[in-house]
Amino acid sequence: MVEKKVNHQALWLAVGLAIGVSIGTATGQIGLGIAFGAALGVVIGSVVSKRTGADSHDMLSEHVLELHKTQDWEEVLLDSREHPVLLLKHSTTCPVSARGYREFMAFVGANASDPKQNMQYRIVKVIENRPLSRRIAEETEIRHESPQVLLLDQGQVVEHTSHGKITKKRLMQWAQSHSL
Repeated sequence: MVEKKVNHQALWLAVGLAIGVSIGTATGQIGLGIAFGAALGVVIGSVVSKRTGADSHDMLSEHVLELHKTQDWEEVLLDSREHPVLLLKHSTTCPVSARGYREFMAFVGANASDPKQNMQYRIVKVIENRPLSRRIAEETEIRHESPQVLLLDQGQVVEHTSHGKITKKRLMQWAQSHSL
């Protein structure tokens, strides 16, 4: 079954315009009715869009497991021997990290539903789990930065980047170049 994406903003704008035309026709002020309907549609569409965006985020976070303790990190290293693991080190208080998180999640969204994709996705919140974040930096010998993405394969980091270089496009390139 193919799942269609609904553009809620456009849908509600159309509904609002239809309501506005009806009101404008009934009152004899078509211009005012259309303006009212358009404003109504934009407001409702914006609210609905944000609401459904949160729902899709919740669906994506099912695919992204958070690491909390050393044992979780050890499992990532073991898992990466079977299939690639993409790990985001994320600061929950940093706007740059928020952007990196959005790019990471956009990549996950594009790949998680692909049945040929065998990659796993993990996240470490660096402020909440500072000792774990430090341990990852020590064991990988990659200086800690956040946001930072590490691609692990066969127990080793094969790619890494940080800050503004974290993009969906870059992560897609990694996936293609490593035949993941």
